[in-house]
Amino acid sequence: MDSIKIAPDIPEEELARIAISIHHALGGMPIMMKSRGNAGVLVEDGDILIAARECQALDCVFSGEGVRRITLEYGRHAGITMFAAAIESRNGLRVAAIGIIDTLGMLSLRGLVSDNVNVDKQLHDLGPWQ
Repeated sequence: MDSIKIAPDIPEEELARIAISIHHALGGMPIMMKSRGNAGVLVEDGDILIAARECQALDCVFSGEGVRRITLEYGRHAGITMFAAAIESRNGLRVAAIGIIDTLGMLSLRGLVSDNVNVDKQLHDLGPWQ
């Protein structure tokens, strides 16, 4: 049986197989993945890069909140928002992390649209303007 087991020490090459699939499923948005104990990968434009330095941004999901919105500080995506989440084992141990780099602004736009709907509802609840 061929399988992939996500564990704290999963090698970058195994993560790359998962990351490339997610990259393609999201229409080519850049993806970062790393295990708790190893360097990570960056998948961009269909290419897989070992990205130890850039994936340090994912380390924040191993402690504290398991889901984060991060503005990247280093590398080719500096200044761009990444949405990151921990991948947990059945026992709740955070063994890996994944980040979607919002180069198209699609995920940020979703938040803006949601905020706009809330504002419209609040204005409607106030009644007609006098």
